[in-house]
Amino acid sequence: MLPHCSHIALKRGVYFFRRRVPGDRGAEVTISLRTRSFREAQWLAASLSSSFDRMVRELGDDPNISEIVRAFLKRQLDFDLAHRASSNGKGIYPPYELREDDLKFLDAEIASARIELRDRLYDHQGPLIDEIMEKYTVPTHLRQVLAHGILRARLEALEIIRERTLSDSSSLLRDDERAEVIAPLSRKAEPALKAPDNLGPMLSAVLPDFLTAMTEDVGWSGQTRAQNEATYELFLRVCGDEAIISYERRHLGDFYNLLRRLPALYAKSPAYRGKSVTEIVQLGESQGAERLAMRTIKRHFAALHRLFGYLKRQGLYSAENPAADFEFPTQGRANQKRKMWEGEALTKLFSSPVWAGCKSKDRRSIAGSEVIFDERYWLPILGLFHGNRLEEFAQLRRGDVRQEAGVWFFDIHDEGERQLKNEQSQRRVPVHPKVLELNFVDYVKSISHAPEALLFPDLTPGGPDKKLGYHFTKWWTTYRRKVGVYEKGLDYHSFRHGVTTKLYGADVSEPLVDELTGHEGQSTSRRVYKKDLPLRMLYEAISKVSWPEVEGLLSKFGSPLERD
Repeated sequence: MLPHCSHIALKRGVYFFRRRVPGDRGAEVTISLRTRSFREAQWLAASLSSSFDRMVRELGDDPNISEIVRAFLKRQLDFDLAHRASSNGKGIYPPYELREDDLKFLDAEIASARIELRDRLYDHQGPLIDEIMEKYTVPTHLRQVLAHGILRARLEALEIIRERTLSDSSSLLRDDERAEVIAPLSRKAEPALKAPDNLGPMLSAVLPDFLTAMTEDVGWSGQTRAQNEATYELFLRVCGDEAIISYERRHLGDFYNLLRRLPALYAKSPAYRGKSVTEIVQLGESQGAERLAMRTIKRHFAALHRLFGYLKRQGLYSAENPAADFEFPTQGRANQKRKMWEGEALTKLFSSPVWAGCKSKDRRSIAGSEVIFDERYWLPILGLFHGNRLEEFAQLRRGDVRQEAGVWFFDIHDEGERQLKNEQSQRRVPVHPKVLELNFVDYVKSISHAPEALLFPDLTPGGPDKKLGYHFTKWWTTYRRKVGVYEKGLDYHSFRHGVTTKLYGADVSEPLVDELTGHEGQSTSRRVYKKDLPLRMLYEAISKVSWPEVEGLLSKFGSPLERD
């Protein structure tokens, strides 16, 4: 979910921005956002809300928050100078006696202050903020604005004090020199949550246009867009919603370090709901929770690299892409082999109720006498003998199973509503002789004669990309758990690895393996060459995939149960 804004209302299917006018009971501002998308309405309302707050501050009689924060910063620095002038080089923060002790203390305070500002942990400085609000009679509705400014000023004061401690010469500044130091710093500490106009737009304000461009021009699928939106939401939570030009390499460094400590289930586990990112990290570390995989961190940075690249092209960001050139260690996984179904695990799987006999269609994991020949029966078999991607076979139509020169084959393409991973995925894959032996062609013929009829009609679209294999994947995980064959990393894609391994083990040439599996990343010349490979040659190659573990375990379509 993207940055939250509650100032929206739905009227006749269209979202509106609504804000009450302070001091005028019953009065409110209502503006049509001209969208039926809740997510887009959130972004638009968040931008309008910031402008509304700024207008209220400028037109109202509220105290000048900038001056209050400036006074706080000056007071902190004055206090430090007063003590430093009388310290004679010793520690000035009791009980510390040495300058080195002061530095350790300041480093700890700076680290804490950065986290507080980054995660907007205003309550951590609650007593201080309450004291300042009371002193300057700051109204309640400006508490968050004041708190943000105080946290930023506190961090800047600590960083300046640390520099003074290192140089040990700041106490020699005259009053006019000190004023020159404080003035620009106070401007940096401006607490408004909306960036000043001269700094350009906030990151949240440009994200809707960026996401639209990626969806319409680049072709981001629903799943890709959802994943990347989650990245940007997390980045905003960690680094804050700032003017685009304000982001630096250090912000991405902070984000990288945070991701390396973040629990893998931070967005899914109920234990982390309602907690700040810092609290999630602390809880995960205290419980020894598994952390994000490096490949996930790499995906987050790929999304940010794409975002800042877009901002540079739009003229909104002029520096080098801050998300570039980060290193992503393999964590020792580079040399680990992908798991494949084989041996005892494979035998146990195909001896389970779906293939050995189940109680009923709705009770597949309970042993019984029924074998139901639908997608739950066929898709694992097709994966085992052909190494296809799940969606490639889930979306097959009646007309995609054809015969040519005596060879039955699957015509895998992306016409109509079909989806393929890449261009190389378009191919013809002969039906394995074992699958033919199970009377698969008879099953195909039993489906509607309409060429566009789904081969597995019970499958329905699901997920962000409306994939036909979505609900099967959910069931597949649940089923494996129920029958005791679940193992992390051993999933449907493991069939694909098994087929590739078997083909190479049988000395099948690489071009034939690539053509059968739709391997990506091949050169143009190789793809053109492979299109001329005859079906008979492909059939002979796929026939070399053998799984002795399942011999005798599978029932034939249209035949009574057969068991050894």
